[in-house]
Amino acid sequence: MIARSASRWMTAGLCGGLVLAACSTRQAPEPSTPSPQPPAALLPPTTPKPGPAYRIQIGDELHVRFSRQPTLDEQVPVRPDGRITLATTGEISVIGLRPTELEQVIVERSSKELREPVVTVIVTKLGVQQVYVGGEVQKPGYVALRQGMTPLQAVMDAGGFLRSAKLDSVVVITPNSEGQFSASRIDLEDVVEHGVPERVRLHPDAVVYVPTTWIADANIVVDQWIRGLIPVLPRVGVGYSLSSGSSSGP
Repeated sequence: MIARSASRWMTAGLCGGLVLAACSTRQAPEPSTPSPQPPAALLPPTTPKPGPAYRIQIGDELHVRFSRQPTLDEQVPVRPDGRITLATTGEISVIGLRPTELEQVIVERSSKELREPVVTVIVTKLGVQQVYVGGEVQKPGYVALRQGMTPLQAVMDAGGFLRSAKLDSVVVITPNSEGQFSASRIDLEDVVEHGVPERVRLHPDAVVYVPTTWIADANIVVDQWIRGLIPVLPRVGVGYSLSSGSSSGP
């Protein structure tokens, strides 16, 4: 009798221990594993940040709308001299202006004939952006401007240097919105011979001039050489300067 009671207590204790062990096993949290990240190509694209406000260039086409006088609406191209002509305002120099800035100019000028004009300017077609490469290159002339284009890339698009080229005295001239010029002398010999990275990036309507001799006077470069090569180069203003060495450029 005593043996049977002891056996029952041992069996009950063993069962209780198994139940407790099972409970403790169920309650123990399993280690969490991080969910795998999808490949970068499958991730949603990031929202691009807006760039700087667009400025009107040569060759653009503009739709000028007069909300209260729709019969005066016009579709006009930006001529090589950087101007447009409207019936209500006459000629306007528009190069470098934002569309909203041009709207204000048209409102001010047309207010003499129109009552409280409301003007909207829409750029309907972008002009082909170009730079001019001249001097000691294989094919002097205009080349298409690409995003981030360097002077050496522009020269290569023009066929490369002639043997007579003075690579350490290349001049880059950039016109601004006021028709003035900023000229910089850059050393492309260091770039070609020693692999020095280019720091200058070209802007629309810039000029890359490769001379045969050292360039020291920006006035000579712009007035005598560049103007003779490019008849459509703006002639407004004389505010240009030449920075020595192969520094920042335009």
